Amino acid sequence: MRTRLHLALLFPLACLLGCTLPYTQPPQTITGNWQIQSGTAITSPPTAPYLVGALQGTNSALTGTFSTAQSSAVSPVVDSYSGTYNSATGTLSLQSPPPPGVAGTIATLSVPANPTDLSTGTLTFACGVCNNALQLPVVATEIAPLNGTYTGTLTETITSPAISKTVTLVISQSTTPNSSGQFPLSGTFTWDNADNILSSFPFVGTISGEGIYIEPTVIAVTPGPAFIITGYANPTATQITVPYLAFYPYPTVANPPVVPVYTGTLTLQ
Repeated sequence: MRTRLHLALLFPLACLLGCTLPYTQPPQTITGNWQIQSGTAITSPPTAPYLVGALQGTNSALTGTFSTAQSSAVSPVVDSYSGTYNSATGTLSLQSPPPPGVAGTIATLSVPANPTDLSTGTLTFACGVCNNALQLPVVATEIAPLNGTYTGTLTETITSPAISKTVTLVISQSTTPNSSGQFPLSGTFTWDNADNILSSFPFVGTISGEGIYIEPTVIAVTPGPAFIITGYANPTATQITVPYLAFYPYPTVANPPVVPVYTGTLTLQ
């Protein structure tokens, strides 16, 4: 009996000492990187009208810096928002301070206990063409911070047969957004390539909503390897979809030549 008891006590200890537990994100708060958009599901890029960017402050005094667009036909602009969050009801209310005599943009969301789950609500904004206010149903989510090692296989199809490469991004996301509401990224890009063009390179970038942009920390003035990565994180930040990874041998040329584009998915390790 004593031997069995000893074994039962030793198994959990052995697991703590030798087992590798899966990575879990820390609990999410209401502040962070948000994407609010028209429609019934989160899309990348977001469906207009949308608000993507940073929400900061406390529940009773929130401030937001969002890239906004009322239509896909217009370029987004950066707007400031203020608001509150009622944790008892899960209601998030945001309003853009309007110019005198003009109705502001108002977002009202019902936020679940985990903000990375889907929120629903309405977005009300002034319609300059129709001279009244429009209210549309919207969905929203907070995107968890991108911190960790993301690895996967990316493939390009210009050549025949297609070429696949193993790519690793070690990413650290700043907790402080920039003036446009984007969260800066930094880290290292590792490229498994037999042609020795590039093996490992530091990068900088941004994430706003689900959208990611990454480029080298230093781009050579003379012809040399440079890369651009665009992608989309899922709300829990466990996966990055990469629709575009390309190397530019002449990074200073305004219109670079056609180059192979690699696509695929990177997963948090």
